[in-house]
Amino acid sequence: MPALKHEWKRHLKLLRGWMIAIALTVALFMSFFPAFSEGIDDLMNMLRGFPAELLRGFGLDIESFGSYSGFLAYIYTFVQLLLGILAVQSGMTLMGREKLSKTSDFLLSKPVSRTNLWAQKNVAGFLGILLINAIIAVLVYGLAAIQGMNFEPAIRDILFSSVLVQLMFFLLGGLLANIRKRLRTVTGPATSIGMGFYFLLIVARLLEEEKLSKLSIYGLFDTAQVQQKGIEPLNLLIALSICITFAGLSYWRYTRMDVEV
Repeated sequence: MPALKHEWKRHLKLLRGWMIAIALTVALFMSFFPAFSEGIDDLMNMLRGFPAELLRGFGLDIESFGSYSGFLAYIYTFVQLLLGILAVQSGMTLMGREKLSKTSDFLLSKPVSRTNLWAQKNVAGFLGILLINAIIAVLVYGLAAIQGMNFEPAIRDILFSSVLVQLMFFLLGGLLANIRKRLRTVTGPATSIGMGFYFLLIVARLLEEEKLSKLSIYGLFDTAQVQQKGIEPLNLLIALSICITFAGLSYWRYTRMDVEV
């Protein structure tokens, strides 16, 4: 599959810097947990003096914050923002690469079906998501083992739900790249989309409005909620429906778009 091999090599160039930055962020903050847990009582007393709205806005639950999974859930609120932006950027770059380089007429005139091209581009993106999350999982579980922490089920739920969030963002990015007639840059739009959904989640937290939270891709699997209650079946169904819808629309548009000369 020449297209997959080509796309994967180019996609790795985008992922390399992000993987290093995100991996170092996760490793740095999770390595602080032993020192953090030693002074947890004093920290809890201090946090109880903060307004409840402020704590909710940052997704911080006092009761579970002292556990390894609770600390991970809080840290992952910010890590997931970076992963979401990366996923959108990946989707837009892979599906809109020819628009960015103005070579759509060259690629789409080749004797390769558009269905095949669309599938191989998406496979490259899915492999990237799996790779970066595998690295994070090794770091999280590895540090937990080194620090003598229990492998709580909530850790698995947080990491798995994050993959679903990234998948939705990736497919959204691919859809946007296919819809737009011209594509000049992906960094700005990807950052705007990621930050927009993130602020929508913060507003939903502050208002304690569950319906509003479901409008945010991040809100479907809010790390604080996942850590406490696990992955809700309804949110999982919504996420899968969103993925199917985005993928279907992206495929429909990619296989029917005009070739620019």
